[in-house]
Amino acid sequence: MSSAEMQPLSSARAVRVYARTFHLSSVLFAFYLLSMPVYCLVRLSGQQALIGPSTAFTAISLFSFSLAHCIETRGMRRSLLMLLAGFAVALTTEYLGSVYGLIFGNYDYTDNLGPKALGKVPVIIPMAWFMMLYPAWSVADLLVARRRDAQRETAAQPFVSSVARVFVAALAMTAWDLSLDPRMVADGNWVWRDGGAYFGIPLSNYAGWFITSAIIYGAWRGIERLPSQPPKTERVAQTAPDSGRSPLDFRLLPAWAYVATWLGESLANAVFWGGPAVAAAVFVGMGLFGGPALWIMLRASRRAP
Repeated sequence: MSSAEMQPLSSARAVRVYARTFHLSSVLFAFYLLSMPVYCLVRLSGQQALIGPSTAFTAISLFSFSLAHCIETRGMRRSLLMLLAGFAVALTTEYLGSVYGLIFGNYDYTDNLGPKALGKVPVIIPMAWFMMLYPAWSVADLLVARRRDAQRETAAQPFVSSVARVFVAALAMTAWDLSLDPRMVADGNWVWRDGGAYFGIPLSNYAGWFITSAIIYGAWRGIERLPSQPPKTERVAQTAPDSGRSPLDFRLLPAWAYVATWLGESLANAVFWGGPAVAAAVFVGMGLFGGPALWIMLRASRRAP
């Protein structure tokens, strides 16, 4: 049998191996999806004592999913560097904001979120940045890759694509705060000293989110370019043909997490948190990125066997 005749068998075997590969991130993603109705049931039942734990369940499951998926697709070394870069940049900008009013504006953290790093920023805050930084990064990759594939290849395209991905990801990440900040302020986790135009939050806060996210994503782009052997699960996935890129491909799970957050936060704001006005802002803001990503992933189902 010739090597050309053996190739289809090799590809088919790769698909079977890939389908059987266990991914911890898939389980954690299911927990994240489960956390949403759990939170809603807690709210509807009026169990005030369970609101905190149910909120923690959502945050922990999303953070764990993001980190696990990053490790499965990028390896431990790159993932830890990405986590540390996000933590260091977020801690620095949050400290400058809460102490000097720089970047974000004038605000103070209360004692609700636990121990504080450098006496000002709750330790959980720079860690929490990662849980949505990663899904927004994946959505940007999906959107930029789609545009790149539709254009002619040029010598400058790698640089342009990198800048575009950082820019889109930073905007997608900032859009999430249209929901997060009003909720956290209402729950008494931090206080804006001077108020602001967006439901008591200054617009400088969103400029700060964009700047912080862009710096982190710039670092991530450099980290992803470091020479490294991809983990076994990703090597198997890369040998699979196009059928391995169906909407249920585990490599697309972070984009699905962003879409689920977009729809879930929109609904939760309408029913529980900020009201219809905040819900509309979140639906439009995150929808600018989640909507096209959802359309791209659903269209992939037409091409997948």
